[in-house]
Amino acid sequence: MKPSLSAVNKLNLLMPKTKKSSKEKSKPTVDPKVGNYEKHPFFVKKANEAKALLKSVGLPKKMAKAK
Repeated sequence: MKPSLSAVNKLNLLMPKTKKSSKEKSKPTVDPKVGNYEKHPFFVKKANEAKALLKSVGLPKKMAKAK
């Protein structure tokens, strides 16, 4: 037997609300010693695969509706 909609609403009212984080998110710091991997063969291969996929499939003409 399913609970009635009003019973579910009552349960939702009794549930404690989650606290939102009051702590501000810090921005990530990038170490200047880290090299540039833009021309690394792995990333070049992945970028070329993505470009080929976009060329063959194309971009959507209209955004999909959110469910």
